[in-house]
Amino acid sequence: MTIKDIAKECGCAIGTVSRVLNNHPDVSDKTREKVMAVVQKHGFVLNAAAKQLKTQERKNIVVIVKGSSSPLLNGLLEGLQKKLEPLPYTVDVVVLDENDDEAANAVRIYYEQKPVGFVFLGGSPDKYDDEFDKVKVPCVLISNAADSVGSKYLSSVSTDNNDAAHFAAKYLIENGHSKIGVIGGSIEDSVVSKTRYEGFLEAVKEAGLFFDFEKSYQVSKYSMEGGFEAAAQLLKKNPEITAIYAMSDVMAIGACRKLADEKISVPDQISVIGFDGIDLGRFFCPRLTTIRQLIDELVEQGLSLLLDSIENNAPAAHKRVPFEFIEGESVKKIN
Repeated sequence: MTIKDIAKECGCAIGTVSRVLNNHPDVSDKTREKVMAVVQKHGFVLNAAAKQLKTQERKNIVVIVKGSSSPLLNGLLEGLQKKLEPLPYTVDVVVLDENDDEAANAVRIYYEQKPVGFVFLGGSPDKYDDEFDKVKVPCVLISNAADSVGSKYLSSVSTDNNDAAHFAAKYLIENGHSKIGVIGGSIEDSVVSKTRYEGFLEAVKEAGLFFDFEKSYQVSKYSMEGGFEAAAQLLKKNPEITAIYAMSDVMAIGACRKLADEKISVPDQISVIGFDGIDLGRFFCPRLTTIRQLIDELVEQGLSLLLDSIENNAPAAHKRVPFEFIEGESVKKIN
């Protein structure tokens, strides 16, 4: 009997069975019990020599996820793991807080583990200082652009955040909204937030409108809790807004919850548009109008760039992936 036979009998992936046999922690107790029941039934013994050889053959890729509460990043991680599972690489996942320094963590991991490559999900490439140059293995940042870093090892694949934000703002304006509030990250600390604000502002200026940053922009974490609190502050600062542009769907959903608590109807009294296109938005009531990032395309192109650099010594490259607009039910046309 082989690991493949065990996987077939217990209905698990080969990689999952391998993780159970090698005592990896990232397997549920239920799955571990199911696999071990089949192992014990057939008296399977893992060949130590083969295991050692396999370990030598497989090379390690470290995935650093910036933020633990982002459905978008979780979706990217899931897609990445599925594509890496059949390949001759082991994968270590490191989850950081939204405010942690992923570049400093990457340098530390590089010296400690000597991986063959890094994948960054989320993060702020504008914070990658000279210290990041110590990471001398292929890296790819998926979801944010990293052209400005200038590292010969760092590639990136991202949605065009500026164009997408411009489209969202233009959509609100074309639907009659001129008093728009914005919920987003700190534009001083986050290149993504800055770009999504700049695209929004360009559309506002093109329409001949004025945006009062102090009165109509509220800084928030990229979370439902952040959106909830930000909406409360925004309503206090500018109770005249007729629409909210949120820089993520989780922010938008949190904002909608606060509006509901205040007996403010979405979209009849205040319209809300999000960004990311997470699955929850399709089932939210009202169905969320949003910019959808193409997760499968981001993962496919990001992993392709990384593996091409690892296996063929290809130079770093930077790609933009198109976005999709999802017209839900959370934006109302007004006069």
